This record gives sequence, structure tokens and C-alpha cells, in this order.
Amino acid sequence: MKILMTGSTGFVGRYIANKLCVEHQLYLPVRNMEKAQKVLNCRKNIFLIPFTEHLSVLVEKSKPDIVINLLGILKENKKEGSTFYKVHFEFTKSLVDGAKNAGVKKFIQMSALGADKKSKSEYMKTKALAEEYLIKSGLSYNIFRPSIIMGKEQKLFSDLKRFSKIAPFYIAPKGKVQPVNIYDVRDCFLKVLNSFDNVIFELCGDKVITYKYLFKFALKYIGVNRPVVEIPRGALLFFIPFFSLFPDPPMTKDQYYMLEKDNICSGKFKGVKDILGSVRDAFLFD
Repeated sequence: MKILMTGSTGFVGRYIANKLCVEHQLYLPVRNMEKAQKVLNCRKNIFLIPFTEHLSVLVEKSKPDIVINLLGILKENKKEGSTFYKVHFEFTKSLVDGAKNAGVKKFIQMSALGADKKSKSEYMKTKALAEEYLIKSGLSYNIFRPSIIMGKEQKLFSDLKRFSKIAPFYIAPKGKVQPVNIYDVRDCFLKVLNSFDNVIFELCGDKVITYKYLFKFALKYIGVNRPVVEIPRGALLFFIPFFSLFPDPPMTKDQYYMLEKDNICSGKFKGVKDILGSVRDAFLFD
């Protein structure tokens, strides 16, 4: 099978690509060829394509059977033209349009738990807009909405380690989250290649935890001994101006808006167990 996948060098993408390439031909648009050659293990069945924002053209030229879209950003960089609307919606739109023209059999989209057009968060809003465009396209699709994905490349680990040089303690917002194991996310993408047409999935693990618990686990994982103080979500708003002074802020206002709702599965959609039959422990990923 021929598959075009965006975001292949990212946290989730490398896991999926390194498994898919065993049996399928992968066409991977990438910005950084050197990084791709480093994180992608296959030396066969992988065809690296220079990334271009005209993604529809790449799809039409390669004529894949399936398109997998993993493109996404956690923070905007407007100086470089990297916005949520552009990356989440416009890039998805271009891929979907190309997929329709190329006769693609299925389009698999990485979204986010909590995607909502009415959200104050542009991240969540643009994820929802991308979902809507795909659903209305007429293409056969699957949409995944994961909670926080746990794996050794999870950005939370590197962020906490970076701030450990200056932080005598950490603050965690009061709220709940339902982390999912990276290997479950990978296997869900693989499993739906030939099944579950036109289904939205919420991907969560089997444990609902607090952000304080998550932070304490992450600090233990990276070997940093610091206390974690839980504070009401609203109190974080006062820290945003201070956070904005950092080159890479620990939290943006958009991320603050994302905390308005707990990051847990609603139970209204199929999940990991429906696809795989079982659910891995989110905290056992090494």
C-alpha cells in the first residue's frame, strides 16, 4: 500500500512511520532531511519529499492510497508565519483537496481531545475546523482525538528539565487528564488502515489523574527532585505575562484556555479498547 504521511519526524510520526515502513511504501514530506534520516529507521520503502506548503500538489503527484495527517503545533510563531489556522486548518484543507483529486481511499487525521469550534483556544478551534472540512469532503476518513500522549519524547519532559535550572518548585493547574500510551496511539493508526471507516475516536488510557500527579511522574522520570504545588486554573492567568518573557514560554494564553475543560474522554466516541481490544498502561512506555 502507498501512504503519504505528514509530520513523520515528530513525536508520534516517527513511531507510526517506523512501523508502517515494514510493509508499506511511505511518501514523507519533510522540512529537515537530516532529522528524518536520523529518526526514521527504515532504509527501504521510505521516500522523502521536500516539504512544500502546496501540499495538495504533493498528494496529487504521489497518488497514495491513504493520507495520514499529523501536522500540528503547540504554540504559534507569527513572525515565521506559523499559526494554528495555517498549520491545522489550511494545511489540512490542502491535503484533503489533493486527496480528493488523487482518488485517495482514506484520510486519517490527527486531531485533539477537546476540539471545539466554540472554544476560546485557537488550537482547539482550528483542530475542529479541520475535522469539519474533512468530514464534509466526502472522503472516507478516521479522526483521532488523543489526550496527552505519553512516551519518552513527550515535550513535557524536556520542558520540565529545562526549567529545573531556575525553578525551586513547579505549579500544576487543578484539573484532570487521561494520558494515553504512545504505542496505543501508534497501533490505533495502523489498525484503522483497512477498517472503521468514517469514525471519530477519542484516545485515552485507563487512568484519570490530576495534572499534579502527571507533573510528579514526569519529574521523577527525568530525575528532578522538586515539589509540585497545585493551584486553581484561574490563578494561572496572573502568571501568563511573566511566562511571556521567556523565549519559549512554559504556558501561553491559548494553552490557558485549553485548560477550561478536563482533558478526559467523554465516552461518547469509540476509543483505544474498541480498536485494539485492550489498553496499555500510559506510564509504561520505555
